[in-house]
Amino acid sequence: MKLLTALVTACVLFPIVAWADAGDGTLAFFLGKSDLVVIGKIKTEPIGIISESGVPNYVCDFEVFDVLKGDKTMNGKSIQIKIVRFEMDEKDRNPLIKKESECIVFLNMQPDGTVPRWATADFWFGIQHPSPWMAKSLKRLAK
Repeated sequence: MKLLTALVTACVLFPIVAWADAGDGTLAFFLGKSDLVVIGKIKTEPIGIISESGVPNYVCDFEVFDVLKGDKTMNGKSIQIKIVRFEMDEKDRNPLIKKESECIVFLNMQPDGTVPRWATADFWFGIQHPSPWMAKSLKRLAK
């Protein structure tokens, strides 16, 4: 009887556990690819530099409101970042890439001598809408 109860409980709870993990898997993956994940605001108009066709690099100053993963001493500081994207036309441009835009950025430190030192960790996922719920989940997963 105990075995049957354990089996029924496992069958009922397993789908719930699997379902809850599905949403966190993507966030955990991108956290793993990033040295620093922060929520904040783009403080200067991003300057698009194209070194390869279809791959603009937007350089701007970014004010850190909160560190979701990485060096907590970055809270409240301004850093220069490079947002790297794949874009072939205006429709590909992320609407968050503009002055005064609040966003979450997933960053990696670049090699010594590289300016800026921080660049987005992924072409597609590197800049995200500043969802408070996403920020809470990222902080929880980063622990």
